[in-house]
Amino acid sequence: MSRSRQPPLVTGISPNEGIPWTKVTIRGENLGTGPTDLIGLTICGHNCLLTAEWMSASKIVCRVGQAKNDKGDIIVTTKSGGKGTSTVSFKLLKPEKIGILDQSAVWVDEINYYDMRTDRNKGISPLSLRPANPLGIEVEKSKFPQKDLEMLFPGMSADFTSENFSAAWYLIENHSTTSFEQLKMAVTHLKRQANKKSEGSLAYVKGGLSTFFEAQDALSAIHQKLEADGTEKVEGSMTQKLENVLNRASNTADTLFQEVLGRKDKADSTRNALNVLQRFKFLFNLPLNIERNIQKGDYDVVINDYEKAKSLFGKTEVRVFKKYYAEVETRIEALRKLLLDKLLETPSTLHDQKRYIRYLSDLHSPGDPAWQCIGAQHRWILQLMHSCKEGYVQDVKDTPGLHSPMLDLDNDVRPLVLGHLSQTASLKRGSSFQLGRDDTWRYKTPHRVAFVEKLTKLVLSQLPNFWKLWISYVNGSLFSEVCIQI
Repeated sequence: MSRSRQPPLVTGISPNEGIPWTKVTIRGENLGTGPTDLIGLTICGHNCLLTAEWMSASKIVCRVGQAKNDKGDIIVTTKSGGKGTSTVSFKLLKPEKIGILDQSAVWVDEINYYDMRTDRNKGISPLSLRPANPLGIEVEKSKFPQKDLEMLFPGMSADFTSENFSAAWYLIENHSTTSFEQLKMAVTHLKRQANKKSEGSLAYVKGGLSTFFEAQDALSAIHQKLEADGTEKVEGSMTQKLENVLNRASNTADTLFQEVLGRKDKADSTRNALNVLQRFKFLFNLPLNIERNIQKGDYDVVINDYEKAKSLFGKTEVRVFKKYYAEVETRIEALRKLLLDKLLETPSTLHDQKRYIRYLSDLHSPGDPAWQCIGAQHRWILQLMHSCKEGYVQDVKDTPGLHSPMLDLDNDVRPLVLGHLSQTASLKRGSSFQLGRDDTWRYKTPHRVAFVEKLTKLVLSQLPNFWKLWISYVNGSLFSEVCIQI
């Protein structure tokens, strides 16, 4: 065989020690011209060619197998250079014995990773999640502008893991100066990688065959020992005995600690109840706080607490919360009735009327409290006027010498006034009509005038506030005025 190149030389390995199936990186010189040129690779006397991945003439990646020697050289063999030498060595460590409950690192044939771009799982080579050089030939980045490539291949990608992968884009970007012969070698490398994937599982089983046999021998030894003791036939299987022992231990523990566990459960329940009471003490104390604030006259505080409780527990489905919230609604309904009675109570000031109207509006009282107040004030003023009239009529009845037509306020008073004026004129003329009666009536206010004065004062004292309340209700400034005054 004619050799045109120097034999391979291994000058480094990383890591330089490890257990079987450790992934290592081999570096050196003249390690082959391509994947097909690599025909042999041994580490500590074990053939590692099946797991080898040729990266370049100075780099190879592989996994260490089940070697017999504890320490040995790394020998690379190529078609073009023959069998090589090594200036470094690899130390094979013995794996620690692993129990049934100990964790262990296991080399898996395929690694599945989740690709977020395609929303699916993909299986790729165990040596690398994304091989830097899938074709196995020298990568030479071209200076072709990236924007021009995107315009040339719209919607495509040079990433070989993408669904829109474009082989032409990848070749232009990474192998624009690669010869046709090297591309043919890359095709051969890809075929070899595909075949290696199907042969890999069998090779891994062959490499770990001794471990499988050791496990089988251990299980057989345990079975033979059980048969020799005779416990399988007399007392049942070992698993059954262990289950009985565990059940007896569990029953004994329950008997011993049942009282303690019961107290613990009771304490936990009490603690949870206290936590609930502490967390929702606002709702639980709200009915009593409403009663206290109503007695103090702090209606604003009651309204604020009610709005807060309504927003938090108005639509709750928890039974205890619904019960306490129903108590709150009962007390709020009683407060609405109390405020409405105070609003309709007469006499009252305009300020108090507006204040009670605002309270009832904030409590969402049914109906229109402002209109009810206006109606009550109207009826109150009419009642006062009628009372004034009835008092005048009673005075007329009790005073002798007054005519009965004075009892009717709607009769024409002109004849009486004319008669009174004519009588006064005759007296001034010095007529002979002289009586011995008392003249003190000249200095007394007539009943009608007194009645009109009294009625006028009554109307003047009540009508202005009534008129202001009506104007505020009509123009919509009732609540704004209340807020400004408060």
